[in-house]
Amino acid sequence: MHCGAGRKTESKIGVTCFLAALVLVALPGLSDNDLAVAAGGDWNRTDDVMAGAVGLHAGKIGGLGLAYKYPVLWWLYAQAAGGIWNTSANKRHNVGFEFQYILRQDTTKRLYLAAGVGYFQHRKRIDSNGNQETFETSKTWNSGFGVGIELLRGERVSVQIEGDFTHESDDGDFIFLPQVGVFLYW
Repeated sequence: MHCGAGRKTESKIGVTCFLAALVLVALPGLSDNDLAVAAGGDWNRTDDVMAGAVGLHAGKIGGLGLAYKYPVLWWLYAQAAGGIWNTSANKRHNVGFEFQYILRQDTTKRLYLAAGVGYFQHRKRIDSNGNQETFETSKTWNSGFGVGIELLRGERVSVQIEGDFTHESDDGDFIFLPQVGVFLYW
């Protein structure tokens, strides 16, 4: 959608999805201490620092696809994500980079500020005459910032939910959109 009214609706849907996901993930069946004791998961362990992570990420800033997280400093993480999806009529690829500054961390929760940039390209086949194919290409640079929470579920698996104010270069809109991720730390 490229019209103003559509973007407002998309932004409201994004806010609603973000809040619903946050509530669903934050509702524990057990307390955080019970989860940490039962599963051995703890962000603050000194014998197992859980430095890097791999996983899946979906967002307009942080990228869509396979993701990698690495601590630059104990309070600052760098994250990269991207993917390639090709069919005979559509060729899509994207990459996103994000920094996450940890505001608060306890045994199973991290609250952080995020800032990043993402690049998305879509080539759509519009005509195919014999051996010559014609493609229409759209490119978008997105940038933004926001706040997120990462919840440790089990010993090494985390769920990440983020709400970002996103600027899209293709139409100049500045809207609120969610990002989500699932990671496995080592």
